[in-house]
Order: sequence, then structure tokens, then C-alpha cells
Amino acid sequence: MSRTSAIRPRTAFLLLLVLLAFAVRAVPLEAQSLWRDEVDALCYAFGFPQALLRAVDPSYVPSAFPPCACPPTPVASVRPDQPLSGRLVGVLRGMIRNNGPLYYFLLRGWIALGGTSVSALRFFSLWFGVLAVPLVYVLGTRLVRRETGTAAAMLIALSPYLVWYSQEVKMYSLVTALALLAVYALRRAVEEGRARWWATVVAATTMAFYLHIWCALLVPLYVFLLLLWRPRGRRRWLGAVVTLALLTLPYIPLAAWEIRYALVPRETGFPHHTLGQMAGILWTGWTTGIRAWGGLLGTLPGGLAALLGVTALLVGRRGRARGGQVLLGLLGWMAVPLLGIWAVSLRQPLFTDRYLIWAAPALYLLCGAGIDFLWRWGRGAAFPLALAVLLVFGGNLWVQSALPTKADLRAAAAFVEERYEAGDLLIFQIPHIRYTFDYYFGPPTYGWADGLYTNYRTPEGTYQMSEAQAAQWMRSMTSGRERVWFIGSEVAMWDERNLVWRWLEAHGDRIEEGHFLWVDVYLYRLNHGDAESAENS
Repeated sequence: MSRTSAIRPRTAFLLLLVLLAFAVRAVPLEAQSLWRDEVDALCYAFGFPQALLRAVDPSYVPSAFPPCACPPTPVASVRPDQPLSGRLVGVLRGMIRNNGPLYYFLLRGWIALGGTSVSALRFFSLWFGVLAVPLVYVLGTRLVRRETGTAAAMLIALSPYLVWYSQEVKMYSLVTALALLAVYALRRAVEEGRARWWATVVAATTMAFYLHIWCALLVPLYVFLLLLWRPRGRRRWLGAVVTLALLTLPYIPLAAWEIRYALVPRETGFPHHTLGQMAGILWTGWTTGIRAWGGLLGTLPGGLAALLGVTALLVGRRGRARGGQVLLGLLGWMAVPLLGIWAVSLRQPLFTDRYLIWAAPALYLLCGAGIDFLWRWGRGAAFPLALAVLLVFGGNLWVQSALPTKADLRAAAAFVEERYEAGDLLIFQIPHIRYTFDYYFGPPTYGWADGLYTNYRTPEGTYQMSEAQAAQWMRSMTSGRERVWFIGSEVAMWDERNLVWRWLEAHGDRIEEGHFLWVDVYLYRLNHGDAESAENS
């Protein structure tokens, strides 16, 4: 009876944390506009399954389509006269080389149930963000003790960083949940040696491989953890070896191709970061959030909790050896993937913090151990620290939900739609923003054009497209149009001299303009006669 009474409050508190995690993710689910990666995911959720069905049956005609214009699906087209095996290999090869192919199939199944509204699309990520709460609880309970798992679950539930990626139409919350499940299963397999836990590691990790390419770094993490945890008995080591073989041998040909590709120095569009800068970016995001409200001061409560966690695991009641083992495991969970992506980035920059989101739970477990340590030492000391962490989290949650952070094409589309007239031409600079704009824009058909790419240079460094050539393209593009919209975002990526906008400024009267986060909108009434006279003279 007493045991039942002791369990119920913990269960009720965990349920409360799950409900709280759901609420902080669901209430501001549409606070931010969709951005281009999310719309790409929506488009590929239709394009990937349809490409596979066409490979099986070349006469297949899709019956469902995305609710917006879409970029071409990054899968090579196949010829109907090819044998079935050739068609399948061609399509699957293209999918595998694209990051996250499994996610698009899973998202397509979800769309069939929930539809394509912003809330419906983002709910798919929300569920896995909430699932991380009980998963980190059971992992923290097994690695340290129940109270540590509870504290870590509280941090996961309210982490602004994890909340943000639970509100994106991307694979990151699912990857995090799978990594938690895999590490938990690995620990159970090492302790118990049961085949079902080894199988869970293989299944969860294999799914993660096909959700994000950087999940390949889970394998060296497992090697590190297995060497640290040292499974007892020949049977458990056999299970570990078989598990690692299943996670590596089938992928050796692909890995050999990827490694050769990764060793070629090239520009990728990602900025160059040192190892210290990468660690700092992760630390700031995980301890504060996407907007880093609170600055350096905001990282201090999380830093203090983590430092206390280190102390707790080194001198805790479970003994120095076991506590040190857990500590090294958590530090390795954070360090191994960071070192892996840093090593590749020495040749070609590929770091962005969200790629390593699945290592963030290790920090929250460490912070949970610190809060638990203070709680055992004196609850009066634990409350101020927990409150400080939660105040930073709460401030960042508010900022993320109240202030636009992503390119606000939702507001831009509403602005244009209110003033749009039939016959208007919409020029998108850069062109890729059209797909997100189109998701929000009301008119089903409208005139549009891609903005000019004018950044090509010769080997000597001079521009290949002159102003005169750009003007000629603009005359052709706008021929017969009286009103032209310029919708620009990150324009310098496409037209660093602003030739398109400058031509419109020179040959039209600006009659409307709107400025939104990372998006500028201008409406011009063109003076074609003046333009022709100026150019003839």
C-alpha cells in the first residue's frame, strides 16, 4: 500500500510534465510562418512516394497534390522501358542521397490523416517532442535515479530549443526521440543481455539513419558507450558485436562513397566555425533557446546546474566508479558527434546546430543530476536554481512565440493578396521563396517570374552578366505588364548588385511597399515608354 502511494505522486507529476510539454508546443504552434525547408518537406512528402509508385508502375497518375507550388523533387526520373529493378534502384538511390527520405514517407502518411494545414503539419513533429519527456525520464532513472530522470524530464518539457524543433515540419524531434530510445535500449541490453533490447537499438538507429545523415555518428557513440559500460559476459558482447555489424556492414559501400565526397574541400554555403565556436553555439542554444534571450547571463543557470551535475556524479551516493562512468557517458554523448561534424567541417563546412539536436538530452540529464543533487542536499537550495533555469526557459519560450524569427512570407503574402490585381506580375528574388509564398497566397493562378541570378563570375572575378544584359532580361520579363511586384528575401544570394530591384526603381513608380522579417515587398507601375527612350538614347 505504501509503495503504491509512493509511486502515484511521481506518476502524476510525470503526466503533468507530459501535458505541460504538449501545451507549450501546441499553443503557439502557428506563431511562426512556415519557412522554405518546411514547405520543401511538404512537397517531398508528395513527391517521394509518387516517384516510387511511378517506378513500380510507369502509368501511375497521382490523385493527390500539395496545396502549393513545389520545387522539383530531387529524384532522378526513370524511363518506362527500363526493367523494374533498374527503375527502383534509380529512384531509391536518389532518395537515399537526399537527407531524410524516410521522414517524407512518414509525413505523407500523417498528411493522409491530418491534412496540410500548418497546425496539422507541425503536429507530426509535436508528438515526438512530447514523447522525449517520458523517454528521458526512464533513461535518467536507469542511469542515475528516478529524481534525476524527473528533473531532466522537466527540462526537456520546457526546453525552448527542443520546443522550437517540435514546431517545425522537419525530422529533428523524431530523431531526438529515436536517439533517446536507442541509448536507453543500449543500456538495457548491456545490463540484461536480452535480444529484444539489441533489436531495439538496431531498429531505432536504422530509422534515424534514414531520417538524417548525421545520425551516422550514433555508431561511434555506441562504440564509446560499449567500451565505457563494458558488457559482462560473452553473450552480451556477442549481442554488441552483432548490433554494430548490422549498423555498419550494410552501409559500407555508401560510407565509402560519402567519405570520399567528404574529404574533398569545397564551399557548402555553411559558415566556417572552429570547434570552440561550434560548442558555444550548441551551449547557447541548449541552455537558452533559438533567440538566446538573456545572452551570456541566460546561460549561467544551466551552466551551474551542469556543474553541479558533474559534482553529483563524481561524489554521489551510487559511488565514484559508477557516477564517473555515467558522467563520461553523458560527456561522450555530447562530444563524439560534435567532434565528428567538426572533423568533416575542416574540409567542407557542414555544421549547423540543429544537426546535433539528438545530443542535447545528454546536457539536460547532466543538469537534472545537478538539480537532484541540490534537492537531496536541501530543497531550499534546489528551488532557486530550478526557478532560475525555468525563468530563462520561460522568457525564451515567450520570445520564440511572440517575435517573428523565420522569414515572414505569411505576412508578405497577405500584404500582396490585399492589393493584388489580375494581370500583376510577381518577381521572386530569390526564386525559392515562391513556394512558401504560394502556400499562403490566395489566388490559385497568377503571373510570376524568377528573379535573375546575376552573381556568376569569370575566373578573373568579373561579373558575367552586365547591367545592360540584366536590363534586357528585365524588359523581356516585364513586357506587357503594367504592375510588377518585387518580393525579395536574402537577395544578395542571387543578385548582390541588386540589378533587378534597381531596374524596377529606375523604370517604374513605386506605389506600395511592405517590410517584414527577412522579406521586402515593392509594387511598381512601369513606364515602358520612358524605359525604351532611355535605352535607345
